[in-house]
Amino acid sequence: MRPRATILLKLLLAFAVPSLALFAIFGYVALEVTRQDLDAELGTRLEAVAASASTHVRGKYLVELGPGDEEERGYQNVVQKLRAVSEVTGARLYVFDRGFTSRADSAAGVAIGTRYYQAELDRVELERVFAGGTAASVTFTDAEGRRVKAGYAPVHASETEPEIVLAIGAEAPAAYFRRLDDLRDSLLLWGAMLTAVVLAATFLAALLITRPVRTLAAAATRIGQGDLERPIGLGGSDELGVLAQTMETMRAQLAERDARTQQMLAGIAHEVRNPLAGIQLYAGILRDELAGDERAAHAAKIDREVGYLERVVREFLDYARRPAPELGPVDAAALVREVAELLGGDADATGLEVEVDVPDAPLALAADAGQLRRALLNLGKNAIQAATEVGERGKAVRLAARADGAGVELSVWNRGPVITAETSGRLFQPFFTTREKGTGLGLAFVAEIVRAHGGEVSVTSDAGETTFRVKLPARGS
Repeated sequence: MRPRATILLKLLLAFAVPSLALFAIFGYVALEVTRQDLDAELGTRLEAVAASASTHVRGKYLVELGPGDEEERGYQNVVQKLRAVSEVTGARLYVFDRGFTSRADSAAGVAIGTRYYQAELDRVELERVFAGGTAASVTFTDAEGRRVKAGYAPVHASETEPEIVLAIGAEAPAAYFRRLDDLRDSLLLWGAMLTAVVLAATFLAALLITRPVRTLAAAATRIGQGDLERPIGLGGSDELGVLAQTMETMRAQLAERDARTQQMLAGIAHEVRNPLAGIQLYAGILRDELAGDERAAHAAKIDREVGYLERVVREFLDYARRPAPELGPVDAAALVREVAELLGGDADATGLEVEVDVPDAPLALAADAGQLRRALLNLGKNAIQAATEVGERGKAVRLAARADGAGVELSVWNRGPVITAETSGRLFQPFFTTREKGTGLGLAFVAEIVRAHGGEVSVTSDAGETTFRVKLPARGS
């Protein structure tokens, strides 16, 4: 995952998610508390309505009525009183006995003896009512699908007889649910706005963090590839600014150390090459003077060893002083053909033939042609030497290039000794070699060049065949 995605995810988990979760919990608690408060308020109001209406009802008279007595004048008077209170309060009023059957009702068409099943469900609350208190039902849904609530109060036998003979209910729609709906809509709106603000702030914070992080990462990559000249290019006084300043100090110190190292190597090369040149000169003179003498072989051996030392010094200098690549347009197919021609002399001397497998169309790369040529030459010479070690002749070495997705793959194949898995894992390490006279810098030099171009190099070896693959990104020229 890219750094930006990782930091954004962490910010979402650490900031956005908790904030939104807390708001959701707050909204739920606020809605629930408001609902309970409004429900309790409605219950208290309906209990008061029921208690007030009970003062207009003589329970002793209603107890004596039965089904069919709806036309009695006394019954009609009670119903009129209930309807009057209902018109004022907006609640339906009904009187019932302990069997939960109707004795009077403000609603039209309700006969004496009609059973109130909802009141029966409030049996526990009504026990308190028949004991002399008031109570409210839970909010329920009536037959018409409305949410309603009822408040209950006791009905006494008469003004002078305190015996509780009936109960009265005041039932009204729970209109507060509309207020709850409005509150819920408001909370959802504010929640959506908060979500947008939190997400925007999170993305902005991620952008402000990841932009300098990407700058630092790019600078670290450049330093790792040996580019010590370009400054970090990031200021600021925050933690990332301090890190940038530290990296800039490190870059400057590395550049200074690298300059001293190159100066020292140049001095060493000068001091070593001068006596080597003298030795080589006098070894050649000695060889000429001893021509025909058996001691001439010793002079020839000195000349070969001096040549080897000269090559060692050159390879050390090349590895240590390799400049950063200067990218330019390169045709990988043409480059492979050119390297094959340069290897032709070595191949002919050993009886080998270098094959070329490239497409006819150009393979565009942005690369340092000189450095890439040296890397392929190094791999090609190693391939020729490996094939020679096992006595191969003919077509035992092949250089190839092909398009590989968004990049280009260059490969060098040869028949020869199998490279073990243990050895292949160390081939590109500096100073590691399996040859008696080798510096161990050739393949390390190849790996450095490939990495400096943003690519990767690998090796596979099996059944007497070995292939080195160099994969490079197809950057624009």
